[in-house]
Amino acid sequence: MALTLCHITSNPKSFFDLSIQKNNFTQILRQKSSQHYAIKCEAKNNAMQTTNYKQSVWSHEFINGLDTNVSMNWNEKMAKVEKLEDDVMKMIMDYENDGSSTLTLLLELVDNIERLGLGYRFQTNIMRALNKVASLNDQHDLRLEEDNLHAVSLKFRLLRQHGYSVCEDFLERFKDIDGGLRGFLGKADVKSLLSLYEASYLALEGETSLHEAKLMATEILLKLNRLENEAMYDQVNHALETPLYRRMLRLEARWYIDAYGKQEDANKLLLELAILDFNMVQTTHKKDLQEVSKWWKDIGLARKLSFIRDRIMECFFGSVGGTFEPQYSSCRLGITKVFALINTIDDIFDHYGSLDELKVFNSAVKRWDINAIEAMPEYLQVGFLALFNTVNEIGYDTLIAQGRNPIPILAKVWGDLFEAFMVEARWSGSNHMPTLAEYLDNAWRSVAGMVTLTHGYFLINQEVNKDATKSLDKCHDLYKWSSMIARLYNDLAASSDEIEKGVNAISCYMNDQSVSEEVAREHIESLVDKAWMKMIEARISCSGELADPVIETAINQARVVQCIYQYGDKVKSPDATTKAGILSMLIQPITIRK
Repeated sequence: MALTLCHITSNPKSFFDLSIQKNNFTQILRQKSSQHYAIKCEAKNNAMQTTNYKQSVWSHEFINGLDTNVSMNWNEKMAKVEKLEDDVMKMIMDYENDGSSTLTLLLELVDNIERLGLGYRFQTNIMRALNKVASLNDQHDLRLEEDNLHAVSLKFRLLRQHGYSVCEDFLERFKDIDGGLRGFLGKADVKSLLSLYEASYLALEGETSLHEAKLMATEILLKLNRLENEAMYDQVNHALETPLYRRMLRLEARWYIDAYGKQEDANKLLLELAILDFNMVQTTHKKDLQEVSKWWKDIGLARKLSFIRDRIMECFFGSVGGTFEPQYSSCRLGITKVFALINTIDDIFDHYGSLDELKVFNSAVKRWDINAIEAMPEYLQVGFLALFNTVNEIGYDTLIAQGRNPIPILAKVWGDLFEAFMVEARWSGSNHMPTLAEYLDNAWRSVAGMVTLTHGYFLINQEVNKDATKSLDKCHDLYKWSSMIARLYNDLAASSDEIEKGVNAISCYMNDQSVSEEVAREHIESLVDKAWMKMIEARISCSGELADPVIETAINQARVVQCIYQYGDKVKSPDATTKAGILSMLIQPITIRK
């Protein structure tokens, strides 16, 4: 059954009641969890499966030593950014209001702004422009070159990715007498093919023309030899590796700043603003990283539980992928903590706890009962107290800032996650191989997407909504399909040895259909594409119902997991590409060349 959040009740013995005075709330929190930082224990010797995770290459000392000092010319930079920002706003308005301009120029400007990581600065301008584009007809001044495949594909992609209800009929005019696209696409220029390829990845189920276009555009682009235009050739290879809509925004911005700078027609003012903005936002990220690294060091989980993953940098990397905008520091900090706790609990369930111990752990979390630690071994006391305190602190901060207590809802999603973990633990303990359908019905919950996104809802949503459960119900399909994408990517990253020994989507399908691992992988990859289509459909349904940052966080979660698991599990086993991505996105500023 799908997870619903509309029937949550607050047991006064288990949850903090909203009627408690804020001072009493703080006092009770401190009394109930005074052992949090005082417990001193080492993980017990356990005969169960042991882990051999690589040691983190990102020490607290390294992170704490990052340069976050504001330079002497910071005010000068700010003034420059404000001037450039005004120039870009004027540019957008000029394209909107100039009757001699084509719509293509406006669409390309919006696309470049967003790909360069500047969209958050121009949200109002972009939405005004797209509203005008969506309502255009022959009576408007701006003209769209209807015979320009690049222009109409770009229009479709931008409108759909922003949640507008548009259809695929723009392809009708490019079909031949037999209703096919092949003849036309063979004559199309590379820019048009690339735009169509990117647009096709926002297709919904049943949009056969777009699915056909994706196959043919991909086939033609793959056959291209090295182009004379090196910048275009790089963009084609980049797109074929991963389509734009599925890319992690901040990494894409870092890549596109370099790629855009190579284009002969690049707007120098826009490029300068993108570089300045990237470096300034990166400084904010470094400060956030230092704060959460201190928390991780102080909480001591990696030291006290030697069998867990020490991956605070990778967790922060994922949180930036979800919400990179500078104004969302509290969200990044909270989600990084949640990621770290999920990894810790996942390792306890997968590699350390006995089934009887896990039952006690599960029961305590479902009741959200601090007194339950008395029945736990010491290593579970450490895990439970870390979880209990961190979530309550997030809830307390939300109560102070927004006047609403999210702890009952947050505790509920953690309880649901633990129940999903318990299902998998029972399967493992009894050597049960579920059907693929049975597995996926539990696995989209056990991947913890609902946990991170529900926390993100409260951390990022600035609107004080007293009926949060109603809003979260509207998020359900969006959150579910984002979580399903995460689960499927996670399972595809498993090695053949892991598939043989464990239960995941690939092993379930192999058992269901008596097929090879290769065939099973192909099927799961097809489910990934279907899940993306379902999520895009849910995103369109949410438009106007939910704040855009809430919607985008769910889509960004899918992009983050695609990035992390595309070439193997980069959390369990970070490699050189992981390090390079972290360095370029979080550590190394872009050099400004005069």
